[in-house]
Amino acid sequence: MDRTLFDSIIGHGRLKEQFARLIDEDRVPHAMIFAGPAGVGKTMMAIAVASALVGRRVFPDLASREGEAVAGDKDDAFYLAPLGAMLKVDQFRQLQGELALQGEAGCRRVCIIDHVETMNTEFANRMLKILEEPPSGVCFILITDQPDLLLPTIISRCARFTFDPVSDEEMRQGLRRLKGDGGNWEEAILWGGGIVRTVLSYLEGQGTDKAHFALDFLTITAKHACPYAKWLAVSAALTDTETTEILGWISLFLRDMAVLRSGAGRDYIRLKGYIHEMTELLPYWTDDAVFGLSQVLDEGLEAVSRYVNVRLVWDYVCIRAIRLRGGF
Repeated sequence: MDRTLFDSIIGHGRLKEQFARLIDEDRVPHAMIFAGPAGVGKTMMAIAVASALVGRRVFPDLASREGEAVAGDKDDAFYLAPLGAMLKVDQFRQLQGELALQGEAGCRRVCIIDHVETMNTEFANRMLKILEEPPSGVCFILITDQPDLLLPTIISRCARFTFDPVSDEEMRQGLRRLKGDGGNWEEAILWGGGIVRTVLSYLEGQGTDKAHFALDFLTITAKHACPYAKWLAVSAALTDTETTEILGWISLFLRDMAVLRSGAGRDYIRLKGYIHEMTELLPYWTDDAVFGLSQVLDEGLEAVSRYVNVRLVWDYVCIRAIRLRGGF
């Protein structure tokens, strides 16, 4: 395959080699799950793999296709993303109609389905059926930030590829390749936590506001005299998407706080830019509280994915956090 298709993707060297080998040996699974945190490059990798399979670069302007039920690139590459909060069964029906049309003889076709955890029951049932009896020459790439929300029957019919946060060194190499030598990226890498999107946003001057929200949550629920009222006031205007991102950042902070308490070296910390703040919070969050809150955050993420009102989600998460801290 043409390995230059991977050039715009920062990190994930092991996965790039694995995909290249599968493509060169014609052993690509008919269905794959790309799982990992938001912003690490899963969709870009899916597009690169799809381009290699169909033999040309596909979706060069995907951002401009937002809002389309099924974005097609000729008749051999298709991309679906949630319309509003969820993937809708009408989108899958349209995709099935596209796949029913005869493609060019001997050519592969690829279907990328983003945020697949948002599919409703009817979408999932149709997805399962097509995975059980896949059309000849069609490859499905399912992308998710929350693989635990997928049906076990769907997971069992797919090959899973896990995308971890990008290491500092891979981040430097990728930035050097994309932006040239001479850049000063250390501060962005320090604050980015291995999340490519966050690092790039920081370099563009957008900062890490969601990380600050997450740190505020841990600080308020640990130290504030009236944590419940204070946090609900702070979180009043947050959207579903923002809530999902912030819950993810809180999970990252808890993970790093556990690492700090264990005495492991700095290299194991993802959010190196917040070491001072996390160290100050350690006396307030015991191991049991960290473990308990991690479970609560998973419940909160699942609730948001099922379209529970975010005010109710934050109400639940905040109360549980305060109780884990010994409040109320």
